Amino acid sequence: MRNSPEGTLVIRASRSLVHAAMAAAVGFLVASTGCAPSPSLQPPTHLDFPAPDTGPGRPTLQRSAQRHIEQGWKALERGDVQAAKAGADRAGSGPAARLLELQAATVAGGGDPISGLQEMVETYPEYAAAWLTLSAAAEKGNRERIAFDAARRGADLWPDDRWVQRAADLHRRWVEDRIASARDDLQTDRPTDALSTLAPALAVEPNNRDAVFLQVDALVALGEFEQAETSLAALPPDPEVLRHAGGVAEARGDLAAAMEIYSSIEGDPEALVLAAAVAEKQGAWQEAMDFYAALPPDWPGRDSQLRRAKVRWRLSVMPTYVQNAMTSPELDRGELAVVLVSLAPRLETLPGGQVPLLSDIMDLPSQREILTAVRLGLLDTDPVEHRFLPNRTASETEVRHAVTAMAGLLGLDTPKFCGAEATAPCTTLEAPVAGGSVAGIVLNLMERGGG
Repeated sequence: MRNSPEGTLVIRASRSLVHAAMAAAVGFLVASTGCAPSPSLQPPTHLDFPAPDTGPGRPTLQRSAQRHIEQGWKALERGDVQAAKAGADRAGSGPAARLLELQAATVAGGGDPISGLQEMVETYPEYAAAWLTLSAAAEKGNRERIAFDAARRGADLWPDDRWVQRAADLHRRWVEDRIASARDDLQTDRPTDALSTLAPALAVEPNNRDAVFLQVDALVALGEFEQAETSLAALPPDPEVLRHAGGVAEARGDLAAAMEIYSSIEGDPEALVLAAAVAEKQGAWQEAMDFYAALPPDWPGRDSQLRRAKVRWRLSVMPTYVQNAMTSPELDRGELAVVLVSLAPRLETLPGGQVPLLSDIMDLPSQREILTAVRLGLLDTDPVEHRFLPNRTASETEVRHAVTAMAGLLGLDTPKFCGAEATAPCTTLEAPVAGGSVAGIVLNLMERGGG
């Protein structure tokens, strides 16, 4: 039987109907059972690493391998992991193919692309794309230290803005932001929280100076001095590190060690100031004077600090009766004269009235200071009996007059004492007047005025 055109059309129409029916049946089965073949496409992804055939250190490729790498990379950009792996297989066994395979594994998740990428960068240490892929894979696997080091190495090899910025972003998130948070913890007296915050930052960058210094401060706040010293030992012993080491020694009460550390730092004015402060705490005023004198002439506050040290040194070498006057809980008139003249020795050089004859001070060790105070009109005497009355308690009025007169004679700022009409700031005197209170007022005047 011969085929007619009409028969051919009938056969073609029948086949079309069969194909349509089969498609409809498959669609029905899928809809009714929910089963369908697993697609090879992953959701579109943003890739934080470059193509295997780009960047410094990339391998030389044959044309066919280059084509398969390009096809595989385009598939990976679409999220088609299986097609990317197939492209890597067709590209051969070179480093670019291996990198594309590991990149596909990184996007797909699961497995351990990190170890494979670490082997690759060991074998090809100049292959920037491999380093950058290792960084992305390690970040995805929460391996921060590996991710950051690989990002920094990749950016060094390939200083493109994108890779440089990525390394900077990782550093900000994992190091800088945590340091800032830890600093806030310390400022709000939460040293334990500060240490917890710093731990992952130091895990990423163990020798970060700011992080180590904050860690030391937190450990000192907790009294963990040995751990603080161990933390500092991880840094090179430059002046800043040594200053912190001196601070740890001070915190644990070893002032001698602190001063030795500070004084060992050459050419560092800040260390000299710290050493002088420690010397002052120890009462070693001669050493404090030496440290202040060694500061640059234009160092802020140098002259006033040196004057204060000199005054304190004079005080430290004064005889016992002067020391007793300075610490007297209830100052008498003789002790008041001693405090004034001892702390302002320039008074003895000033012209004044005649030296009076006072019968009740002849055998006192403070005779010279009393005569100076009377001669200059700082304190009065009994004009009839020619007595000074050194053992009589010094009244607030006498103290105020004597200090004010002394300031006037020496050209110092006249102190303003607190009272009914005085406004703050003012100097307070309370009865009974103590020797330390008057000494503090006089020292303050002398240090500010250079007396």
